[in-house]
Amino acid sequence: MMEAEEICKKCCSRLREKTRLLGNYNETTAKIKEALESKDILGLDRRLKARQGLIDKIEQIDKEIDTLTRGNGFSIERLSDKSKDLFRGYFDQMRTVLEPLSGLDRDCLDLAQAEYDGMKSEILKVRQGLRVARGYRPRLHQSPRFLDVKR
Repeated sequence: MMEAEEICKKCCSRLREKTRLLGNYNETTAKIKEALESKDILGLDRRLKARQGLIDKIEQIDKEIDTLTRGNGFSIERLSDKSKDLFRGYFDQMRTVLEPLSGLDRDCLDLAQAEYDGMKSEILKVRQGLRVARGYRPRLHQSPRFLDVKR
């Protein structure tokens, strides 16, 4: 069983990495917004894949921290004040990085929804035009045959 301070050091190194990844996530989300605004579909796809990679790495770090703390009976109350302050510092840094992200994410969703609505209306126009074109097209079926008609 590891000592609480040793677990704290390992958790802090993982929290430092998580904070760095969250910063990259924030930058990538800003680039996604730029790609949505400029309608750069290939750039958008590339950035969405990069952001998903960051999400996967962050989730892996969360699992590692959870394994470290749960498996060893870790309790933050057993830490020194210095270690507690260190944890608070990392959590404050993460909060600082994540706060502007919600607005940025909302902007991205609004831009994507507007693009979706535009595409949807274009598809409706094309379908209506297709129906109109079919309406003026000559019928290609044969006239019905009646058995009682004289030839």
